[in-house]
Amino acid sequence: MRKRTMLLTGAALCALSACSLAPATVLAQPAPRAAAASGDDEGRGDNARATQLYREGNDAFKQKRWADAELLYLKAWALVRTFDIAANLGEVQIQLNKARSAATFLAFALRTAPPSTKPEQIARIRHFLDEAKAQVGTLRVRVKNAADAEVLVDGERVPEDAVKHEVYVEPGERTLLIRRAGYEDEVMRVVAAAGVTETVMPELKPKAVKVPEATGPGTAEQGTAGAKAPGDGGVAGVKGAAASGTGNTKVPAAGARVEERSWVPVIALGAASAVGLGVAVGFTVASNNASADVDRRGNAILQAGGQCSKPSAAFVSRCDELDSSLRRIDTFGNGARLAYVASGALAITAAAYALWGPPREMRTSRIRALPELRTDGAGFAVLGVW
Repeated sequence: MRKRTMLLTGAALCALSACSLAPATVLAQPAPRAAAASGDDEGRGDNARATQLYREGNDAFKQKRWADAELLYLKAWALVRTFDIAANLGEVQIQLNKARSAATFLAFALRTAPPSTKPEQIARIRHFLDEAKAQVGTLRVRVKNAADAEVLVDGERVPEDAVKHEVYVEPGERTLLIRRAGYEDEVMRVVAAAGVTETVMPELKPKAVKVPEATGPGTAEQGTAGAKAPGDGGVAGVKGAAASGTGNTKVPAAGARVEERSWVPVIALGAASAVGLGVAVGFTVASNNASADVDRRGNAILQAGGQCSKPSAAFVSRCDELDSSLRRIDTFGNGARLAYVASGALAITAAAYALWGPPREMRTSRIRALPELRTDGAGFAVLGVW
């Protein structure tokens, strides 16, 4: 984007300088060569609009309508930035008790005033700048190893031009954030005092360079081969790296994988253990009920004068029911034992995983425990692979 500056005609200069009651600094900035040579219609339009706003601001200034004058000067400043607009704007803001902003504009006006500026105008700008600086704190930020670092005061970015010279802040504790690509952010707290200039000279720390992890044996071999120098077999290169200070950097071995503990297996195993315990309790209750049923049926057969060794026709049906209840006792009992064992094994596995994590090498050894339910009992079949 083409930088726009004020372009004024001789007639406008005469009109502005003729205002005897206007502020001491008048709009007398000559047109920059780039704007005059380009003949940019849009630029000329901005200049004409800024000139009109500047005149209206001077009228408000003469009538001491400070708020109106400030608004008009700010509008002109948004179109073009010249020392005279900045000087008048700073003087108005002094009247409005905006010392920090006034100091910023007045310092800009003093830095950019052309050689043709009258000495009394320079003296007037310097007078009001000193008055503003007496009410605010002044910081000079000089980053030792990054002159182009970005500076933020209380979260507000300071313009680059101001950073190179002086930064004006309200009195009190201020937070400075200094940052630049490739460096760690530096956060500083300073206590600014009115009328006091303090120089801050931080030094940014370069960000640590992360060493890429090796992804496989091929990568490690390629890196070793690339480090070898002719005739030294690669040993000198390794020693040189250690001597240069990189020996403290731990690089994961080729193919290595850093395991992160996950609590999902612990939760899943714990839940399965709880389910197994519930099933075991259910089988136990069912087995006890079947046992009570056996006692009841057996007592009924005995009280009726029967027996089930060689039952008579009248007791065959009752003896079959009694035998069925006896089989249910065995079945439920075996199921309960199996469920108790499974619940315990799952609980132990969950505890072991929580304490020690997963096995380091799952490829070299593996153990599996499989439940086994038979008509004559129950148990676990343990399978191991080494």
